[in-house]
Amino acid sequence: MAKIGIIGGGYTGLGVGYYLKDLTNHEVTIIEHNNFVGGLASGIKVKEWEWPVDKVIHHFFTSDSYALGIAKEIGMGDKLIIKDTKSSCYYNGKIAELDSPFSLLKFPFISFINRLRTGLVMFWIRLDKNYLKYEKITSFNFIKKYMGKNSFEVIWKPLFNGKFGKYAEQINAAWFWARIHPRTKNLAYIGGGFQTYADKIADEIKKSNAKIMLNSKIRKIKHNNGKFEVFIGKKKFIFDIIVFAVPLQVALKLFKFPKEYYENHSQLKSIGAQYFVLELNHSFLDDGTYWLNVNDETFPFMMVAEHTNFIDKKYYNNKHIIWVGKYLDYDDKLWQLSEDKFLEMIIPCLKKINPRFERSWINRSFFTRFTNAQPILPLNYSKMIPPIETPIKNLFIANMNHIYPWDRGTNQALWLGEKVANILKNNVLLKNNK
Repeated sequence: MAKIGIIGGGYTGLGVGYYLKDLTNHEVTIIEHNNFVGGLASGIKVKEWEWPVDKVIHHFFTSDSYALGIAKEIGMGDKLIIKDTKSSCYYNGKIAELDSPFSLLKFPFISFINRLRTGLVMFWIRLDKNYLKYEKITSFNFIKKYMGKNSFEVIWKPLFNGKFGKYAEQINAAWFWARIHPRTKNLAYIGGGFQTYADKIADEIKKSNAKIMLNSKIRKIKHNNGKFEVFIGKKKFIFDIIVFAVPLQVALKLFKFPKEYYENHSQLKSIGAQYFVLELNHSFLDDGTYWLNVNDETFPFMMVAEHTNFIDKKYYNNKHIIWVGKYLDYDDKLWQLSEDKFLEMIIPCLKKINPRFERSWINRSFFTRFTNAQPILPLNYSKMIPPIETPIKNLFIANMNHIYPWDRGTNQALWLGEKVANILKNNVLLKNNK
């Protein structure tokens, strides 16, 4: 019997555990330093709300086969809510819908020829399955060359700067391809929110006699005589196999990798995300928009999404729920602001988007910062991705670096979880049993 330790209870770690749950002859343990599972997709629970709200905006595309498939497998298929949603763009003090070929043709902020060019390129990307050729050019250069400078300046540049900050010009076009290629206008959400979904997956894992250890902050991990010693508080746990389902930067701190491995991969960068969840007494995006891209680089956020324009507000005590978010490098001055100061900074900007908005609309607010929320993806990134199998026998690593070119998401995390589980089942455990 092998003892398998999965470090991290986010959706990747849960995915590994879920796809290993049939291994009743082995012992699986998920170790999570928080008192909850779900990672970036964890939620905020409030007594008056029937459902928790995700700390960071989450939804599924209808093409997310892993996430939707597992939901059905664990008895949550009837909880899936699928709707046609409206996405818009705020630019130069005005809002215009931008979520379909028809809305693009009417989009007022760029020239007609640039609308046509943008639409044709997006149509081509939807058809093209070869993403690797896109990683040889930056997104900035690709968009300017094929969609036109007008489209780049108005639509795309503000979003890249808001997403990647000082690294925006480095991002390869394969990431951009992946943002367009699988996208669906219809979105899905799961009843109870993503925290409920994560908890349900965790329950299914525990039914297989696997363990999930919460509130378990690891001090260090040692490799000794082919075994892994995991130190949590004053206790030591021993495993035959370890899977790091945590950000690369966290794994490199927890374990002393060989020098060459460390030097090769410690250069990979990642930035953080900060989000407000605001409970409002009135609807903010009262034109029915669910997702609003904020294409004004003077604003301290890049998007506003009104959750209750997608999900019925009855689940949230009939209040209106919005997310206000942005990705930031850790040396950005906005990353240093306190919650109170940051809230005061966003309020006048929210009023510019909706002049009727008043601070008194905010019933309560919740602020979250996540480190390592978005990898930086330079040219030819596919050649930089750390192998899942590390140089240390029976030590594996799986995180957002490995879902390239896809952006962060629960569907990709669960896909990665299955990939790691299959490596263990088809190779490592099979060899160990011989």
